[in-house]
Amino acid sequence: MQASAALPWRRCRSLLPALLAMLVAAAVVRPADAQAPPAGRPIFAVPPSLWDRRMVSVRPLLNQTVSDFAAIADGIVFGMGPGEVNAHMPVPAKGVTWTALPQATEFQDDVRYFWVKFDDAPNLRAGATACAGDESYIVFMFKTRGLFRISYRLMPSAVCPRTTEVLDQIFGRFVAISADIAASVHYRAGPLDVVDITDSTAGYLLSTRWQPRAE
Repeated sequence: MQASAALPWRRCRSLLPALLAMLVAAAVVRPADAQAPPAGRPIFAVPPSLWDRRMVSVRPLLNQTVSDFAAIADGIVFGMGPGEVNAHMPVPAKGVTWTALPQATEFQDDVRYFWVKFDDAPNLRAGATACAGDESYIVFMFKTRGLFRISYRLMPSAVCPRTTEVLDQIFGRFVAISADIAASVHYRAGPLDVVDITDSTAGYLLSTRWQPRAE
């Protein structure tokens, strides 16, 4: 009786390594499944980097220049004055000068801006083909030394109820630019999907508040 009573335990003990192996395999497979990108969502191509042998410092592997940024932004580059940026618009507005521009009051620094409707600046779509909503717009922000940020503000509408796809397309193009040229982020602000592309040499900018612009 003792021998027969001990048999199930011996069988369980022999099954333990197999069970542990199955658990480990499941733990390895599940994260891989969870990391699989959703169907139809783009994979952003971040510029490759090269670490030194001690893994202390890193530098871009590709030698990108301001020309790479200008190729996406229709010739616009950071440091341009308001008049220069305005000249790149399909229909330049009149009276776009530093003194005539309104202040961006969300900053403590003296920041000026002007904006154009997204549909009125087709060359600034950064290759995006998805709909953006007829109330979407682009803001150009300036400090005294020139342009330091381009902000895409995408507003859903009846003709385009979701702007996620166009945001991904725009962000995907700019995020491929080296971080020593431009820093790109995207986020939501109320009903807006926002992509900000900022001059990497702009320095620290203290924002006190931000409200979506009322149309």
